[in-house]
Amino acid sequence: MDFIIEIIAVFSGIISVWLAKKENILLYPVGTLSVSLWIYLCFVGEIYGQAVINLFFLVMNIYGWYNWSRKDTSENQKVQIKFSSQKENLLYSTVTVFLTFIIYWTLSNIEIANFDWKFVLIESFITALNFIAMWLMAWKRVENWVLWIIGDIFCIPLFVYKEYYLSVAQFSIFIIIAFMGYYEWKKKSLEKQKT
Repeated sequence: MDFIIEIIAVFSGIISVWLAKKENILLYPVGTLSVSLWIYLCFVGEIYGQAVINLFFLVMNIYGWYNWSRKDTSENQKVQIKFSSQKENLLYSTVTVFLTFIIYWTLSNIEIANFDWKFVLIESFITALNFIAMWLMAWKRVENWVLWIIGDIFCIPLFVYKEYYLSVAQFSIFIIIAFMGYYEWKKKSLEKQKT
């Protein structure tokens, strides 16, 4: 049964990321399905940091759907694709490091069978990185794609270790789509700057 759930989670996840690349708001309902299934799979697989990140993704899917739909009251336009400032990127980097240590500390203080500090530290970093990436996606920042690429690269050995091999294929596809998304959103952002 878990394998069927994993198949649905993987395919809905891939579709969601493809829709994000296309800047299509339907990424959020499809993403909601995917992350809901991942919450279950990660909890069962004792990948608690990833279960938490998927719970956060669930909340951010709702927020992102709202944010992409709303009109800006001052300019009467939707959220636009753009680059973050250097100051914002420094803030995101600092928050990622801070969150990594908070998540690691939290997980290391929970009684987990077969606790492996290296595994938990990597999982904590991925979780923190994904928190920031999802926030940036909700605000259509180009840099979200860079963070997804890094996070997905780190996820591959994590999911090999837990023997979620279909997920490894999913993260490989995510990396390809994220590169495409980065270049597509970068192009859109630069075109908007010219106008």
